[in-house]
Amino acid sequence: MNRIIVFLVLLIVLIAALAFGWWAYTLPGKVTVPIGTEEISIKSGAAVALMLALSGIMAAAWWIISGIFVLPGRIARSRRQSKSRKANAALTEGLLAAEAGDAEAALKLARKAAKHAEDERLKLLLEARAAEANDDWAGAERAWSQLTRLPGGQLAGLRGSAMAASERGDQLTAETRAREALGLKSSADWPFNSLFDLQVSKGEWEKALDTLTTGERRGMIEGDSLRRRRAVLLTAHAVGMSHDQKSEAQKALAEAIRSAPGFPPAAFHGAKALMVDGKAKAAQGVLELGWKARPHPALAQLSRRLVPQDSQANIAARLQALISAQPNHRESKILMAEIAMDKGDWVGAIRSLALLVEENPTARLCLLMERALKGYGDQSEAARWGRMAVSASREPDWSDIDPKGNAFDFDKQGWARLVYAFGDVGDLVHPRYESYGRELEAGRVPALPGPELEEDARLDAPKAPDRPLSPPLDYASDDD
Repeated sequence: MNRIIVFLVLLIVLIAALAFGWWAYTLPGKVTVPIGTEEISIKSGAAVALMLALSGIMAAAWWIISGIFVLPGRIARSRRQSKSRKANAALTEGLLAAEAGDAEAALKLARKAAKHAEDERLKLLLEARAAEANDDWAGAERAWSQLTRLPGGQLAGLRGSAMAASERGDQLTAETRAREALGLKSSADWPFNSLFDLQVSKGEWEKALDTLTTGERRGMIEGDSLRRRRAVLLTAHAVGMSHDQKSEAQKALAEAIRSAPGFPPAAFHGAKALMVDGKAKAAQGVLELGWKARPHPALAQLSRRLVPQDSQANIAARLQALISAQPNHRESKILMAEIAMDKGDWVGAIRSLALLVEENPTARLCLLMERALKGYGDQSEAARWGRMAVSASREPDWSDIDPKGNAFDFDKQGWARLVYAFGDVGDLVHPRYESYGRELEAGRVPALPGPELEEDARLDAPKAPDRPLSPPLDYASDDD
């Protein structure tokens, strides 16, 4: 389209020039030019043509003369453009080679770019990428560090330096670079994420909480992820405190529960701390709050042990309060069966468990069914359920409770995983389940040691029924 327009314009100019020349040639009269004592007469049209020709010659001469003067500048500019094209080609190919993992080609092109590129930042960028592709993390960190001192390259240089230092195993330098970047005015979220990840990996929960607050203030994290991450960090921080810091630990656990009531470890450790202080009622309130948000068997186990040597009626009342908070949840139905067994209502327990084992006969449910059937007196059927428990699947939540009844005793790595698993997705991690570690035997309630009884005051173990008992109405054997 542009070529057509240029052609039309030139055609119009040519036609206009021809028309003007014809008009000038047909002009009447002559032009007299005095030369010394003589005069030369030229026809008007010829004079106009000569003037035009002379103007063209002068313009051509001026163009040639001026071109001679500007020729060195044009040659220099052409050389610079050629050098720039070579540099751009070397930079482009070098970066692509570095991203492709071709370390040898990337280093070769980096040296070529260093000869031709004028922008020092691009040369350092390619040099750093080439060093990374060659696993030369010290060289990469050196190039990134030089880039931080150039205008516009500070943030990118700090990021590269942090990554290179981390790859070298220098976590302190990586954390320092990330903290420097976080102090800059930028909407980039990598400084927050890098610094937070480093602190979490080292188990520096208090520092990670401060970084999380900074991220919240800058709008880099918000909503459920913010609240859940804070709950995990506060719980991990509180669990790691010494006994003389129990007041600070209780405050941290209370804040964790407020931040994410559906985080069972916070409710468990918060209630346990209150139980140790003899505040059983407050501990029960924390357990009920946690149960309402997210029922977990560890909360029920702790509720049983809030008061040492407590009566069965009081224990049942506390468990019933948990059930009332979430009556339709699976864990609440299991609690109903356990309460029934505590009261000796074996038929009611079997009825409650029968509905659950139909959905998913886990090892925990099989052992509970075995206990209920033993209490009912059906020893052969109880033995069958005991054998089924050996090969049945385990429950991840139940595996959180160790054989002594303690729960959520995560190490530093486990808490770090929880920061992301629960913080970002809302899932709990179960290290004992993953490692096939021992767990509390279902149906056995851990209890605190009680006072020794006199020899004649000891209670005899309950005797098994001396006659066969008929199965409950809604429970039948699998013979059919």
